[in-house]
Amino acid sequence: MGKRVDELNQIATQMMENAQKEKEASRKEIQKLMEEKQQAISDLNSMEKSFSVIFKRLEKQKEVLEGYHKNEEVLKKCAEDFLSRIKKQEQRYQALKAHAEEKLQQANEEIAQVHSKAKSETAALQATLRKEQMRIQSLERILEQKTEENDELTKICDDLILKMEKN
Repeated sequence: MGKRVDELNQIATQMMENAQKEKEASRKEIQKLMEEKQQAISDLNSMEKSFSVIFKRLEKQKEVLEGYHKNEEVLKKCAEDFLSRIKKQEQRYQALKAHAEEKLQQANEEIAQVHSKAKSETAALQATLRKEQMRIQSLERILEQKTEENDELTKICDDLILKMEKN
């Protein structure tokens, strides 16, 4: 019976040692699980912070993108306005160009008429000038003839007066 009690004591001691080993193994397992839990919590916190940062960046990017879309719309409207203005200016330019060409054509026609009129007036004035020059030459010849005739008559008169005085 003593043997049995020793065996039972041994079994009990062994069971206690096994229980102690299991308890120690369980404690180590719990410790390991706690460390893993802490690591998981740390990783989770880190991931949450990273997610928060990424989410904030995403929100900023959304705002920036929305700003770009608004700017794009404003720029499209401006571009359309500018194109509209350019078309109006082009039409105005074409109208002014046509008007200017018409006025230029009229001016060229008037200049041609003035040149033609000036040429004909010049020709008429030159003809009149020649006529007057010829008349002047004719009058100068007549004047010379009259002067010669007067000189001859004066001589004749002087001769007659001399003759009369002598007689």
